[in-house]
Amino acid sequence: MSSLRWVDTPSTDRLAAANGILNHFARELIPSEPDAPIERIVSEIVDAPSYRRIHVIEAVERDEVVGAAELVLDDVVGRDSFAWVKALVVVPEHRRRHIGTAMFEAIVERSRQEARERLHGFFSAPHEAGSAFVTSFGGRTTGIVTLLIRVHTLDLDRAMLEGWVDRADEHADVYSLVRFDGPCPDMWSSQFAELATVMNTIPRSSEDVDTVYSAEQILERQKAHLAGGGWSWTVCVCQKPSMRLVGFTELSGTPHRPWLAVQGDTGVHPDHRNRGLSRWVKAVNVLRLLDVRPEVQVIESLNEHMNYPMLSINAAMGFRQVVEWVEWNRATS
Repeated sequence: MSSLRWVDTPSTDRLAAANGILNHFARELIPSEPDAPIERIVSEIVDAPSYRRIHVIEAVERDEVVGAAELVLDDVVGRDSFAWVKALVVVPEHRRRHIGTAMFEAIVERSRQEARERLHGFFSAPHEAGSAFVTSFGGRTTGIVTLLIRVHTLDLDRAMLEGWVDRADEHADVYSLVRFDGPCPDMWSSQFAELATVMNTIPRSSEDVDTVYSAEQILERQKAHLAGGGWSWTVCVCQKPSMRLVGFTELSGTPHRPWLAVQGDTGVHPDHRNRGLSRWVKAVNVLRLLDVRPEVQVIESLNEHMNYPMLSINAAMGFRQVVEWVEWNRATS
């Protein structure tokens, strides 16, 4: 019979087993996936901004960790009523023995204690065990599918990306670029926080509400990423002559997976779409990546399956689907 324990003091020693389980599961989905070092999961927890709390629970049997799960709680407007089950994995030889169910019940109880009304998470569409497990505890799919997509840097068409930048000259009298590495400068922080809410316009579940990060929370998140040794580049589009930010994109990486860059949010205000602005800012960042970060071999991104404009841009860049994540949720009551 397995027992459960929450990891209250994260460290490389305490999280080594859980990290190994998560690495094994990653290779179930992506067979060639390199192991993520233990420092990654420790940094995600220890260096998290103050509005985010990450709890890890382990299932233990005869002194062996046979299951692990991550529960994420964000104290952010629009996210403070639910908890995110980022991962819940049982090693293959111990599955179908109610270990995952026991971990899930413990997660539900902790979420209730934190006054969270519902849980949400994702399962991999071809992963039959994950789909069956979500059904077993009454989880309901929302109709939202998020695609994990990747492109190898060697497959990027530099001439095409340079063409996207060159074509932006057509709008030089209307728009200019604002770029910053790491934390957003104070002079742009309030505008950037306002612009970031454009991500609420992407396809989502009908039950979702708008997520609103304050300028202080965004700054804290950016600083936390740097504290963990990461790098990040942000390129924004500024409208002339008002000097209002109307579009942006983010690209980042960590020392724990130096071979990988993560294409983060890209958004353009609805009044300024269909002018090539998303292509412009993404191309500027990726061309810089090719020039100054030769260690990066792969760029990764997440794309909602109904976000057709961004899917079109990413497909043109060479991104291809790696994993299909199906969103689920369930009330905690």
